[in-house]
Amino acid sequence: MARKSRKVDFVNVGRAAGQTAVKEEKTVFRAGLYARLSLESGENRERGTIENQMELLKNFVDGADDIVSEREYMDISKTGTNFERDGFEEMMRDIRDGRINCVIVKDLSRLGRNYVEAGNYVERVFPFFEVRFIAVMDGYDSAREGADLSVCMSNIFNEFYSRDLAKKIRASYRSSWKKGSNVSGNLAYGLMSDPMDRHRIIADSETAPVVLRIFDMFVNQQMGYAQIAKTLNDDGVIGPKAYKHFKRTRELPQNYDAAWKGYTIARMLCNPYYAGDSRHNEYGRDGFAQKKQWREPEENWIIVEGTHEPVVPRELYLKAQERLKGIHENSPKYGKKNQGELACRNFYKKKIVCGDCGATMYLTKNSNAGADFICGGHQTKKGCDRKRISENAVNDEVLRVIRAHMNVYVDSMEMLKRMNRKTDSMKKYDVLTKEIQKLHHEMEKLAAHRQHLYEDYAERLIDAGQYEAFADRDSAAETKLRKKINEIVEYQKKYDRNYCANHDWQAAIEKYRNIRHLTKKMVDAFVEKIEIFSAGKVTVHLVYDDMLEELVAYTKEREAEDDGR
Repeated sequence: MARKSRKVDFVNVGRAAGQTAVKEEKTVFRAGLYARLSLESGENRERGTIENQMELLKNFVDGADDIVSEREYMDISKTGTNFERDGFEEMMRDIRDGRINCVIVKDLSRLGRNYVEAGNYVERVFPFFEVRFIAVMDGYDSAREGADLSVCMSNIFNEFYSRDLAKKIRASYRSSWKKGSNVSGNLAYGLMSDPMDRHRIIADSETAPVVLRIFDMFVNQQMGYAQIAKTLNDDGVIGPKAYKHFKRTRELPQNYDAAWKGYTIARMLCNPYYAGDSRHNEYGRDGFAQKKQWREPEENWIIVEGTHEPVVPRELYLKAQERLKGIHENSPKYGKKNQGELACRNFYKKKIVCGDCGATMYLTKNSNAGADFICGGHQTKKGCDRKRISENAVNDEVLRVIRAHMNVYVDSMEMLKRMNRKTDSMKKYDVLTKEIQKLHHEMEKLAAHRQHLYEDYAERLIDAGQYEAFADRDSAAETKLRKKINEIVEYQKKYDRNYCANHDWQAAIEKYRNIRHLTKKMVDAFVEKIEIFSAGKVTVHLVYDDMLEELVAYTKEREAEDDGR
């Protein structure tokens, strides 16, 4: 059962009448702050949101006079539909060990989206361990008399209502699409909404001529994507993204990338909106919750012809589609069969780049029935040559670097664990434990002092300026103590007989250590970036490189300590 820390709370009864003060004990809760986020993506970079959640929880603790922050737990890119999460499981271990006796979350959904199981934890598991549970945004606190979990549940019902509303809005959009009405404010370059009727699409007089010129260069002058992009850049025409920014702000930052790209040209050439047609439902999207997006199969697309005046004559547009089809069928780079095969073989996607110009390297067939990675920026970026390196050479180097990384990790961990089993290391671990306990006692004394300060201020024994000065001093001392506790806890871990540098790192190495060939999953687990330089030089950057460097440095430090004894 969890151990509750105690602090003395003086309740002054009849102080004005000269009566003796009565002392009663008030529980100081050691809180575990828990934050969870389901998805880490480019659109919603979860770590930033996790930090916002944690900042909210810290501010809540700062405003409470009976809670101190003991530990922080995070689960990033973890679903809330089950409770098999590293951060949550670590928190439950600390609850069972008595390290924390309070759990604070932003709202009930952060604890879990399986609301039956979440309710079980709140109503049964936490009370069994005498753990206080607080959901800040739901206004729920299990220590409050009459606390009702239905407040949290009402938010869940609101969520379900919002999901149903999102579905109805989507259905309304579908109805408008089939009628040819425009419901999107984000139109393609060269098009705009009619100022007199926002549901009607018209040509943008400033950029529609550029679109027509692109189709003319592609069809009549037989120019390629990169050639067209280079021609527009040389003529000083700013790209679609830069134009959109300029149209909104009427200025363009000096370092803004205004260049045209070959893939932008390719995407524009197959856009039916330029021929006067509308295409909807090309992408599916969970617009309410995770905002995930996926490409729908063509049979689910909604195409409505003749919804607006064309920017490009239909005859010219159809000729462009014929040439595009020929490119995709005949080119080994774009042919559907080869494209699908190479996509499966390319383990790196945008992780592999040219070390000189920074452009993505693309995998293409070569004349020897093999495949090479080729720099994608040699045509659009000055001073970059057409780098080519074989797929096998890259795969061999990546596998070599990953295996060397894993071997160094395993050797370092085994050496550390051997040293931690020695008597001196075990004594050091115990000394650090006592130091942590001492610091926790200091934290509790500060919490008690903060309570007394407030009472003195409430009874006008000190003025607001004195209260603020003393409170700021205590807050600074508490921050310093908390930082020192975290530092010692992290340092103590390295003397643990079961020391683990990082759970995700260790799990990845245990999973792939005995695999002798490179796989896509192995690359996803370890590779952060690959740079290809001239003369075939390959530089592989791994996700855990910084951690490995720290681990090796610490192992050498421990060896030096042992040698000095």
